[in-house]
Formats: sequence, C-alpha cells, structure tokens
Amino acid sequence: MGEVIPIRKKPINVAQALDKMTTKKRITLYKPHAGQLKIHKSKARFRVVACGRRYGKTLFACNEIVKYALEHKTAECGWVAPTYRQSKLAYRLIRRALKDVITYKSDSELRLEFENGSSITFFSSDNYDAIRGNGFHFLVLDECADINEKAWNEVLRPALSDKRGKALMIGTPKGRNFFFRLFARGADPGFPDWAAFNAPSSDNPYMPEGEIETAKREMPEDTYQQEYMAVFLEESAGVFKGIDKCIRGDLEEDYQPITGHDYIAGWDVAKFQDYSVVTVLDCHTRELVAWKRFNQIDYKVQVEIVADIAEKFKSTVYMDSTGVGSPVAELLKAAGSGRGFQVEEYLFTNASKKVLVEKLQIAIQYGTIWLKNIEVLINELRIYEYQISPSRNLIYGAPKGAHDDAATSLMLANYGMSQPRGALMWSVEEYVQEELGRAQEKPKEDKNPRPVMEIEKLEMEEEWKEEGVWIEL
Repeated sequence: MGEVIPIRKKPINVAQALDKMTTKKRITLYKPHAGQLKIHKSKARFRVVACGRRYGKTLFACNEIVKYALEHKTAECGWVAPTYRQSKLAYRLIRRALKDVITYKSDSELRLEFENGSSITFFSSDNYDAIRGNGFHFLVLDECADINEKAWNEVLRPALSDKRGKALMIGTPKGRNFFFRLFARGADPGFPDWAAFNAPSSDNPYMPEGEIETAKREMPEDTYQQEYMAVFLEESAGVFKGIDKCIRGDLEEDYQPITGHDYIAGWDVAKFQDYSVVTVLDCHTRELVAWKRFNQIDYKVQVEIVADIAEKFKSTVYMDSTGVGSPVAELLKAAGSGRGFQVEEYLFTNASKKVLVEKLQIAIQYGTIWLKNIEVLINELRIYEYQISPSRNLIYGAPKGAHDDAATSLMLANYGMSQPRGALMWSVEEYVQEELGRAQEKPKEDKNPRPVMEIEKLEMEEEWKEEGVWIEL
C-alpha cells in the first residue's frame, strides 16, 4: 500500500484566508477643532453650516467628503461650488492629499476615483443643468449663499433621492436668501433630517491672537457680524448706529477757523432736483464746524459759494466727480487758484461708495466724529439704509424718494480727514494696484499656523473615529 496522508483535523477558515488576500491601507484625517468636531459628529442627513471667515470650512468639508468616499465602496460623491474656479481649489487640495489611493484623476473633468471604487466629482452651480442625470451618495455645497436656488431644487436635491444621499452645505451668510432658508430649516425641529450650525470665526483656535478684535474695531458692526460672526443680516436696514451720542450742540453760524487747525470740506454737487451740500470738519477736533445746503442755483454760482467757504477755512475740498461733477470740479479748481484751497475729486462707483459709507459707519459707531444738531443731516443719517442686491452685494443709499446729499457730503469730508493733505483722489485703478501689491507681499509668519490638509500625515480626533479610515484593495 502507498503512503497514508494524514487528514487535516482543523478545517480551513475561509474568512481568514480571504483576509490574507486583501490589502488594507490606513488613511488618517485631520484633527478638527472643537467647533468642527461637533458638526462632524452630527447624524443629520442634511447639515447647514453658516461660517465666519477663516473658520476652516473648506478643510473641514474636504475631510468630511473624503471620509465618506473612503468608508463606502463605490460611493458617488459630488462637490458643488458657485464657479469652477472655487471647485478647483477643493479638487486640487484633495488630489494632492490622497495621491496614494487615487486610481484615476482628470483635471478637465475635475473627477477623482479611488481604489475602493468610490469617486468625487467637482461641479459649478452656474451651469447646473450639466449636473442633471447624476446621482449622489454625498454632496458638499460650498459657498452656499452664492449658489442658485434652482440648482438645489431642480437638480441637486433630486440627485440625492434614489440613493438617499446626504448633503453638507457650507458658506458665509449674505443676507436672508436661499442659504438662510436652508439654515432656518435646519434649526426647525419639524425637520428631523436637518441640522443647522453657527460657526463664527472665533471658534477657530488657529486664528492669530487679537485678529478678530482688530477686525471688529476696523469695520462696521453689520459687516463684522456677517463676515466674522456668521449672522444673517436683514435684507435692508439702517446703516448708522449711535448717531445721538455723536451730536454735540447746535451749529455756530459764524464759526471762525482756529489758527493752526486743518480743515476738510466735502461737497456733494447738486444734480437735477437734488441739493448741493457743503460740510466742513476740523481735523484736530474731528468736529463739524460749517454746513451749507442749497439747490436750483447755476453751477457757476455754486462754485463761488463753495470757493468762498473753502477759502475761509483754507481747506481741501473732496467732491463727487461723477458725471456733471467732473467739469464742476475743474471750475472749482480754477476758482481756487491763488485762494489757498485745494480740490480732490472722488470718483463714485459701487466699490468706492462702500469705502465712504463704511468709514463714516465706523466713525459714528465708535464716536470719533462730532456732529451738530442739523435736522436735515441727522434725519438723512437715520434713514440711510443698505439693501442686499440679487447678486448678494450690499447697496447703500437713501430710501426711494428721499435725499442723501447731506449724508454724502459728510462722508466725503470724513473720508478726507483720513487722507494726507493733498492726497490724490481715490480711484478704482489705485485700489487694484494697492491690492495687487499687497498680494505679492511676503506673508508674515503666523505664530499659530493652521495645519494644511495633508491627510496622510495628520492625526484624527479620536472621538470622531478611533481607527481612522480603512479601505480594502
């Protein structure tokens, strides 16, 4: 007889055998700060996060979508931003961080595919029809305040239905628009699948010390509340807060200039049925010392009135040079020859008007300007308002049918106080050059640097997931 082969007593463990044939890679995500961790741990299907500037929302959302894609085999995930340029920022960030587990990448399609069969595709909401036909397990809506509401209602929400997909909506508030309505739904207990989170900039522990307080002092309260505290502003509201505390007595009719003091005048030139208003401020006391309002007077006569006031105070006159203002400015310059005053033109655009308004907002808010009890001026300041345009920009002005000439004159004078004597007019071109120069400056070293998204190198908060993300190959 041949050799007897012994029979194996212990049966083969098929599961163990298959496990030996499977390779696993471990991807560790970032360590979220406490505010981010609270949102990560939410089980809501739809999460809406109103974020302040520099909160860390993009890093947070990138880690969230990556976690979902790598923990779920063959998951179809999507990232939607208002423009392709914004989507590319997230695409490049994730592409660089996950290079070891990406099996396919397309810079033209903005699509990443991973070894477990999952994918992330990046889209622009300004062409939301191109997203039709896709279905998603997970979606991120980035800068949600700028996303077209129709994109959500007609394309993105239906794209989550058959897979019962989830969505994370992030952005900084811009008035009470579509994003606000989503946020309100998340805060409503009647929608149990939804959750809303307010994420102010102050929640970010990596923000440089003192930066938020500095920003608060340098900008109008409304702007600070929206950009840093992530508050949804009313669609329209009054602009100037704290007017009463800035009023100091009545205007002295025959005020005489003080030797050694510098004076700035602001002139809003009358157009059609509007009023011409001249306001003079003392740069040393920051007090309104002269004011004159008139209308239906020939431009040459207006120029002489303003020239007399400017000569008396030896002031620099800041004036609106938009439209008819430019030739009138030339007349005033000619009238000022040899009379001891200068003229600076200020070109009005939406951007430059915003500069004027916000400088006066800050001055009134912090009581660094003193006004007189001039009924017309005070009333114009009280009713001056902002509205949020369809493009979600702040538009400043008087209510329909009301005048804002006195307010504008004061804004010009207040702006002039912040400029060196004889400074050139503010222009869009100078602003752009200044911003370009600032962008090219070498950034200062941050004492509290924010971790970059190198997912494979950073530790993950244990409370979020103890074992990191495992994917099977």
